[in-house]
Amino acid sequence: LALLRHTVTADAEVRRAEWHREANRGEELGTKTVGLLGYGHMGRAFAQRLRGFGCPVLAYDHDPDVLTDGNAKLVPLAELQARAEVLSIHIPYSEANHEFVNEAFLAAFPHHIWLVNTARGEVLNQAALVARLQSGQVRGAALDVLENEKLATLTPTQQARFDYLRAAPNVVLSPHIGGWTHQSYQRINEVLVGKLAALFRA
Repeated sequence: LALLRHTVTADAEVRRAEWHREANRGEELGTKTVGLLGYGHMGRAFAQRLRGFGCPVLAYDHDPDVLTDGNAKLVPLAELQARAEVLSIHIPYSEANHEFVNEAFLAAFPHHIWLVNTARGEVLNQAALVARLQSGQVRGAALDVLENEKLATLTPTQQARFDYLRAAPNVVLSPHIGGWTHQSYQRINEVLVGKLAALFRA
């Protein structure tokens, strides 16, 4: 939402006593077809939350046994790439998923897209993303994760990509906090306590 409505840029401008309404005219999520890459727990949770916006939601998952739940339409990857205007990444990191979203993957979208990654930084080839942002094919990106989140250890090439992303007005960055709340921390502890209790009972 911050990406489509220019919230971060607009906030910074108003704090500088600048008032630019027309320059910050945004897009409505409800008019966009959202494509979910991965339809496990996180993809399903996101699809459920999208229902309130009324936007069409497509999902692709490599597991053929994944079932739809009414919140998204499961489609082949090629159809998702052909139709999605917003791509949201929800695949876990694995060797098979390393840089799954790469130059060839992004090139398969026939039109401009917005990209959201709240999964893992390593599933997205950051060089390909930067190139697509520079060309305009990716209209903007919201990144909660990066290829290397230890910013003090970035290689020169990683640093160059990071410098581009943090300077780009159409990129929203956050430090891997998509699910990092006081409430989620409490729920994790409750689950762990429950598992320990079950172990002791066994």
